[in-house]
Amino acid sequence: MSAIVWPFVIYFLVFFVACYATCEVFQDWFYDEVTPRVGLKVAVGSVILAGLATWLKPSFDTMFTSDFAWTALQAIAWFGVFVLALQFHPPHALALSLVLMVLVCGLATMGVESLTRPSRTVAPVRSRTNNQPIRKSLGGGIPPAAKQAPAK
Repeated sequence: MSAIVWPFVIYFLVFFVACYATCEVFQDWFYDEVTPRVGLKVAVGSVILAGLATWLKPSFDTMFTSDFAWTALQAIAWFGVFVLALQFHPPHALALSLVLMVLVCGLATMGVESLTRPSRTVAPVRSRTNNQPIRKSLGGGIPPAAKQAPAK
């Protein structure tokens, strides 16, 4: 259960912040005002996008190669959310949703993987039992057997 809940929560938070900032800036820039109840609209859209991302787990290394069909499905979903929920005009929604999807999906997946994957434990360091150096000297020093004996 937590294998699905935590990734969904992380995706939701990342998508909410990215979409909210995009709506605040670009709706004001394009249309001179932000639509009413933008926070609620962004929350609904982020739930949809986070559910899709939790199911697909998009990654930068496979987004445009082996999983291109799933990337196209995500692009359609992002465009739909930007047009229907966030109320951007279609040309603006197309440009913003595709750029935001490419940037945010891969970054959010890196965050999900780093926060949900168990960390590797470091093997304990073995103590040396004798006082031998870790490596031999590379310098041209005198070998121990060739040292001169003290004069009597």
